[in-house]
Amino acid sequence: MHVNVKQDWDLHCHSQFSDGKLDCPALFELAQEREISHLVLTDHDTAAGYRASIENNWVPDNLTLHPGAELSSVWKGRAIHVVALGIDVYSEGWLEVERQYVIRREKRFERLLFVLRRAGFELDEENIRDIAAPGPPARPHIAAHLVETKQVKSSAHAFKKWLGRGCIGDVKSQWPELEETVQTIISLGGMAVIAHPHRYNLTWTKCKEMLDDFNAAGGQGIEASCVGMDPNMRKFLVEQATARDMYISGGSDFHSPNTSWLKLGYFPQWPRQVKLAKDWMLARSQ
Repeated sequence: MHVNVKQDWDLHCHSQFSDGKLDCPALFELAQEREISHLVLTDHDTAAGYRASIENNWVPDNLTLHPGAELSSVWKGRAIHVVALGIDVYSEGWLEVERQYVIRREKRFERLLFVLRRAGFELDEENIRDIAAPGPPARPHIAAHLVETKQVKSSAHAFKKWLGRGCIGDVKSQWPELEETVQTIISLGGMAVIAHPHRYNLTWTKCKEMLDDFNAAGGQGIEASCVGMDPNMRKFLVEQATARDMYISGGSDFHSPNTSWLKLGYFPQWPRQVKLAKDWMLARSQ
């Protein structure tokens, strides 16, 4: 694995507005401690945290906060996440995108409650929503509730046996198709970036096929500076990005200070002689 190094940019992190543990002020304080100068807040399916941070003057003077989100999508029946960089998060078009994701997430949450109660768990919906606030409830918040009520030993145990892939809590959502997600991002002035491609268990042939469809829809970037990515996979992705004239992005995918292997501002060094998404964003913000 590549060594994680301290960076002054982080283009992928989460707050309490989705499944992160820190509220935005605490996240920005940690960014200052890590000497991060540019941060892209990429909460799942929402940019509410960015808007709240600007409106409430939470962003420190020595930190530049950029708009972003990590959108859920589907490609050939497989869940694929797409990071939206630099989108217009105040436009009516984007606000409608957020509303549609809330509807999808609520339907998924209701189904999760049903299947887990049927399996014998006692679930307090109000408590789970309190844990999730200000974001929408999702599997990590259900896991936290199960730990809090001593129905499972740990969140990791909850996901391994009940909530993870292939378990009864692996409730599928009707996410938009990858092509639609990419085109939505482009229409709102952003760059579409395939998030953490090493996590999808794709063969290199399948990965090329996905990138073909992603590019055809207008996708421009791919995360190749990711924590835990095999060097051979990174080399393959950089070669693909270069051949396709794509931007390389990356980040810590930070969620919690308790997760030692995902530290805000720490991820593998940027590849050499490639187009970087951070340079695209910097040019846009000037």
